[in-house]
Amino acid sequence: MKYSYIAKSALKHLRSGFKLPYMVMFETTLMCNMFCEYCIFGEEGKFNDLKTRAVRERILQRIDEMCEMGIFALSFSGGEPLLNPNTSDYIAYAAEKGLWTSMPTNGLLIRKFADGVARLDMLEVSIDSLNEQRFAKRRGLDGLPKILDNLAFVLTKRKPFTTQINAAVNMENLDDLPELAEFCRKNDLVLHPEAVHNVMRGGDLLPDSELHGSEIDRVERALRELRASYPKNVRFYTHYYEFYRQGGFGPQFPCRHPSKLISMKPDGAIHLPCAFMTLFQSQAPLEEIFALDAVKKIIAQEATLWDFCKGCKIGCPYEVSAYTNNPMLALESGLNFLRII
Repeated sequence: MKYSYIAKSALKHLRSGFKLPYMVMFETTLMCNMFCEYCIFGEEGKFNDLKTRAVRERILQRIDEMCEMGIFALSFSGGEPLLNPNTSDYIAYAAEKGLWTSMPTNGLLIRKFADGVARLDMLEVSIDSLNEQRFAKRRGLDGLPKILDNLAFVLTKRKPFTTQINAAVNMENLDDLPELAEFCRKNDLVLHPEAVHNVMRGGDLLPDSELHGSEIDRVERALRELRASYPKNVRFYTHYYEFYRQGGFGPQFPCRHPSKLISMKPDGAIHLPCAFMTLFQSQAPLEEIFALDAVKKIIAQEATLWDFCKGCKIGCPYEVSAYTNNPMLALESGLNFLRII
């Protein structure tokens, strides 16, 4: 089913001149059960979407619309996506349709929803360190033993190298990465370390937690050495650190989120230009939305950037932008993803 769907989707993209979006990031909830020091969701009580969360049937309809439009991939995001009790049903439905599915999670609930998690093409569990004290400090919760136990249980239901450990990296946990890479080697996992970046949402910024100056060089050098030692297990986008040094999105490397990565909120509404700033929102069907003049105008503006984009270094829009901005970078990024280079 998946290969048949991918072939049909590829044909739709070819006919459009590759102008269609190819991925949806669905924030199933904006609530979280962790309080990470570098994440805006860690502000307890800031987000509560119970009143605006879409009913199950509405999201299943949206997944049908994604398939009709030729969307390749659907990422279930958050907050903590499994705090929405319907997420497992959404994963199963998308998998049956043939969409490539992924989900970042803190891991606290993956055992409870193991059957749904097993259907994901890529499960991403956020673990920055195997040091319990450092983990608790960074995450605001002493949850590492439970997460590791949950992960061990879920891995019995998943194929090797289809589960990824996402590690947000700064100087505090840089020296913990070799132990994390060895853990990944022993368990046939992928380690994806990414430099900590400031996250803005609706214009609000967290206190500056980013790398600066020589710190960027040190992190990149350490990651290259780590990948050389664990080539089957460690992946990261090589160009990302040059992008980071240059200050993130700017005229030389614009964000392509509006045209390639659709942001869908818990209520099923589509928001543009991205998940972090809203200039336009609608509950209309996907194909109708992307035919609107207002949406075409936003997409036409993406190459010149809005003021709130400048300096953004968030990983998901970086990935889709890398694929779009430079054909050679797209090839390199693909090889990075497959852990070939």
